[in-house]
Amino acid sequence: MLEKRLNNKTALITGASRLQGIGAAIARKLAEDGADIFFTYWLDYDRKMPWGAEKERGGRIINLSSGQFKGPMENEMAYAATKGAVDALTISLAAELAPKGITVNAVNPGPTDTGWMGQELKEELLKKFPQGRIGQPEDTARLVSFLASKDAEWITGEIINSEGGFKR
Repeated sequence: MLEKRLNNKTALITGASRLQGIGAAIARKLAEDGADIFFTYWLDYDRKMPWGAEKERGGRIINLSSGQFKGPMENEMAYAATKGAVDALTISLAAELAPKGITVNAVNPGPTDTGWMGQELKEELLKKFPQGRIGQPEDTARLVSFLASKDAEWITGEIINSEGGFKR
């Protein structure tokens, strides 16, 4: 039997209530790779939306960003501001926690089909992906799983743009 790369690791995932969402996909992937999962969610909010340790040193913090610094996002000022704060927090927190062996990174998954895209938007976005497909939650989950593993212990303070070649 192959050892799973996240055995004896614990993951805290905030925002995992939508089964089609990125948080839920990350929870499934990390569990599949052997991690113990704790998750939180804001069920009241999602119901209103149309989409329906022991003395071990080190750890991983993986934030989700959004690539707002790559171009404007009209009519989404609060969202852009909070994602910009996530990027700044990631970089500063990485420096603060590095002496404790804790890495801090952020992932920008780019446009991801979590159930919120209408058909017209999907058709418009498809033209901007050289691979001919839109990102799926599992794409992000695989990257987060890697960043949570020992294999990524040298990666910290990074905002990783995993957008499938998306052209703005």
